[in-house]
Amino acid sequence: MMTRMYLALTLAIAFVATAGIVEGQDDLRKRFAHATPSVGALYAHTEEGNLKFLCSITATDRHEDAVVMLTAWHCVGSGTAYVVSFNGRQFYDARLWKGPHYHIDPKGSPRIFGEPETDLALFLVDGLPSNTPIIPVSVRLIAQGDRVIMVGFPLGIAKIGYEGLVAGHFNRPGAAYDGYLLLQIFGTSGSSGSAIIGPDARIAGVLVAGRTGSIGLPVIFAVPIRYQRYLLEVKPK
Repeated sequence: MMTRMYLALTLAIAFVATAGIVEGQDDLRKRFAHATPSVGALYAHTEEGNLKFLCSITATDRHEDAVVMLTAWHCVGSGTAYVVSFNGRQFYDARLWKGPHYHIDPKGSPRIFGEPETDLALFLVDGLPSNTPIIPVSVRLIAQGDRVIMVGFPLGIAKIGYEGLVAGHFNRPGAAYDGYLLLQIFGTSGSSGSAIIGPDARIAGVLVAGRTGSIGLPVIFAVPIRYQRYLLEVKPK
């Protein structure tokens, strides 16, 4: 009798555990399905007519008739024309809209002592369909242990999704990366600019850098999205 009870209890526990795993997988699929259409690839359009892949970029808002797209500042070059593609077949002209204030206006608005680096940039993209999905930025502070997803173009090969978690925060006042998110997630060349999407399905940060040692997992850094407050609009020529 007791053996049957133990067997029934074991089967019940296994069923609940399996159901939880399946439910978690379904939720992850939904999160990727929601995020993927908003993610594109940013290219430099050279004077010779060639395209050079730069970084991942994500639609996050609308401004007048254009779609606002978010990426990393270090993906931006001077004297460069840009295009964005979501599928590698159709391309849209993109123009730099906002960047770190100390780069946009270094004399009038220099970076003050102790201010962290703001490796963020916003582009405006015209001509996109009016139903282009966007991922808004988050207003909540993401916490250690929160599970996040990221969709980007590692090595510029293809649009790929990853799941990870917030391992911690780089709280070191005065340091360039002060306040940055520390992530346990995949990242490589081409992943820069990828939006980090939190549990609320909103953008919590942008992947910008990684550090590796001879052993162990790499440390991935992301700019917290609240550092958008340091961005300044590009002055028209």
